[in-house]
Amino acid sequence: MIFSVDAVSLKGAVRENNEDFLSIAGRCLRDDVLRVTDEDAGECWYAFVADGMGGHERGEVASRELLEHLRDCFTMRDFSEEDFERDFIRSVEYVSASLNARSAGLGLERAMGTTLCGIVWIYGRMYLVNAGDSRVYRWRDGMLRQLTEDQKDDRGLLLNCVGGGLKGTPQICDITGEVAEDDVLLICSDGVYGFMPDDEMEYYLTISPSPAGDLCGRAEVNGGNDNESVAVIRVGGGDFGGYDCPDDDGRNDWFA
Repeated sequence: MIFSVDAVSLKGAVRENNEDFLSIAGRCLRDDVLRVTDEDAGECWYAFVADGMGGHERGEVASRELLEHLRDCFTMRDFSEEDFERDFIRSVEYVSASLNARSAGLGLERAMGTTLCGIVWIYGRMYLVNAGDSRVYRWRDGMLRQLTEDQKDDRGLLLNCVGGGLKGTPQICDITGEVAEDDVLLICSDGVYGFMPDDEMEYYLTISPSPAGDLCGRAEVNGGNDNESVAVIRVGGGDFGGYDCPDDDGRNDWFA
């Protein structure tokens, strides 16, 4: 499988620091840009956005530690082919329990926490992962479809997250049959989708050679006051609006 990626994580125009964190097949970024084509993803490839929870202390610590832990799990091949979903959930719940325990030990008024959202390609299957209100969309034939459901109540409070005083059980769905070659998957934090309608996101996915950066920029123009993180992924490889994604010397070698 081939994946072309255009990814950006920025603190935005208002926030003093960036609590978001991105992981693209083990390449972790914050306040940075990544454009890469992974030509041979082998049996394992993934992309996640983690949005450290605003209003809770040390959200940037929670998002970083979660994605670094998952990177280590993939590197150590901790996820079995027989029961990937079970193993992945246990790993995320472990981080959630650790964050909650550390928060209690530090006497934090609100436990540090983060959302988790993204995709995993492993053992020939594609999985959708979600805990919180970051989102995954599929863009096909000019139409954007939200694949995840926001896990929050009518007041906008999160019903699920990693840490934050909750168990942190992610929802995992096998979406192998819902994703085809040439589809584009958009993974983003609420600092992006919360400040533009779907048709505006569709526009930038259609015309932009670097859609991740343009989506973040548009969110700011529209009054965005949050961190902004986006990963735009073309399944099967290919360009974004005519842009030729360069290869990266650090492409993954898991399950080689």
